[in-house]
Amino acid sequence: MPVVRIVLAAMFSMLPVAASHALDLQLIAENLTAPIGIADPDDGTGRLFVLEQQGVVQVLDGNGALAAPLLDLRAHLKPLEEGFEERGLLGFALHPDFNRNGLVYVSYSAPLRSAAPSGWNYTRRISELTLAPGADTIDPGSERVLIELDWPSRKHNGGGLSFGPDGYLYIGLGDAGGAHGVGPQVIWSAFEVPADQLYWDRLAQDVTSLYGSILRIDIDKGFPGYGIPPTNPFVGKPGRDEIYAWGFRNPYRLGIDAQTGAILVTAIAETLWEAAYLVRGPGNFGWPLREATHCIDRTRPRDPPKDCARVGPNGYRIEDPVVEYPNMQVMDPATKVDATGVGTAIVGARIYRGAAIPELSGKLVFADWSADFRTPSGQLFVATPSPDWGHLWPFEQLRLLDTRIVSLDTDADGELYVLTNDMLGPFGTTGKVFKLIP
Repeated sequence: MPVVRIVLAAMFSMLPVAASHALDLQLIAENLTAPIGIADPDDGTGRLFVLEQQGVVQVLDGNGALAAPLLDLRAHLKPLEEGFEERGLLGFALHPDFNRNGLVYVSYSAPLRSAAPSGWNYTRRISELTLAPGADTIDPGSERVLIELDWPSRKHNGGGLSFGPDGYLYIGLGDAGGAHGVGPQVIWSAFEVPADQLYWDRLAQDVTSLYGSILRIDIDKGFPGYGIPPTNPFVGKPGRDEIYAWGFRNPYRLGIDAQTGAILVTAIAETLWEAAYLVRGPGNFGWPLREATHCIDRTRPRDPPKDCARVGPNGYRIEDPVVEYPNMQVMDPATKVDATGVGTAIVGARIYRGAAIPELSGKLVFADWSADFRTPSGQLFVATPSPDWGHLWPFEQLRLLDTRIVSLDTDADGELYVLTNDMLGPFGTTGKVFKLIP
């Protein structure tokens, strides 16, 4: 495979560059449509499954060639639009015993079901599908729907899926984005939402709903539904039993740290602050009371208050992220925050547990979609864990790319992959998968 050396253009970042890390990106696959995740069956073949937002799970064989797709759900998705598009096939995970039972799990934007509120946008499905013995492709007709949740808008989707070392399935769901307007199009930007629409934000603090949460379910029990892990925080208490952590606007990507079992959640900002959370257990992660470590008042988003609540409405203390950075909205002259913009959206974070790059061992690698919205300019960063719990982790820029980064992911050996796309959404064939190497 060719190695692509990415040239740093420091004009886009005020952060120090981690010059000590001599890293390259090895091109693994190209001609893809918005790849947003990989799954490693770890079956000795060397193949990887590549999740495309357009609705296809591609198979990358051990020689780096694309084989016949493992799964094609395009006919089951709500039609996607060319342009900036956040819906689609947003999550894919293999059952821990996939090589024996053939079970996979998906999170996707389906057409609005007939029982949904009139005028809403789509219905989110979390489903199980089965690869039949001896088959190379999954029949979409094998779908077993686990959760259906109607979505009022096209925004704040979340979407990450991942199995933890406990064998449970973790599911990221956004707060539904209703504050931007109900229906097919965005009506109000993040800085223009009318006060009478801000009740939508509060769904992330309402533990009687599933929106704005990380769910944890036991897919090996409760057939034809699913079981509830007995240690979920609202079992036997007011709140949905499925909820594990809450207070998220848009938990776009999830990653489980293989060593500690902690969940890495990338929380894309609504207004000014991008964040990565290390979820070590149940808890409240702040939205819309806080954005990262900062207070927020949606009626004055560019002039946030200095003080705000540290405890949510159900008595849980609000947890802070391990990494935060200001996005480019802080550079707007109307923003009354003393900060320099770093990027536009945090799209992936993983603690490096591989063996190929020892100097990254135990450090957090995270990605920003693009330093500039108009120009493809994805960024990679590395953060060093703070020895003092509760302190933000310092970070440096690793690389600036000449494409947009859509996601980060890892293989079974803990090696890191960078998934990119030149376009604004899931169309075209500019998508690529790179492997981070020395």
